[in-house]
Amino acid sequence: MKTVLKTPVNSNQTTQTSQLIPASSTSLETPSTWMRDGYSPTEIILAIAILTSLSIGGIATVIVAITGLVKTLVPVMVRPTSEKTK
Repeated sequence: MKTVLKTPVNSNQTTQTSQLIPASSTSLETPSTWMRDGYSPTEIILAIAILTSLSIGGIATVIVAITGLVKTLVPVMVRPTSEKTK
């Protein structure tokens, strides 16, 4: 005796397909626009580097000036009063 198994076919079955949708490309501004408008990342980094170096140079100049002033004034302030009048 032969037994045949039949699976019923569902006529409501649908095949789902997935579609690859390309990601929307973000518009990048050209470097010439950055340079013209003044907000280029490279330009900002260079400006920060220059300003930092100028501030460090300014601070060093002030420290040297104060050191020179102290070297000049301390010997005068340390002398005894009898030597100051001579």
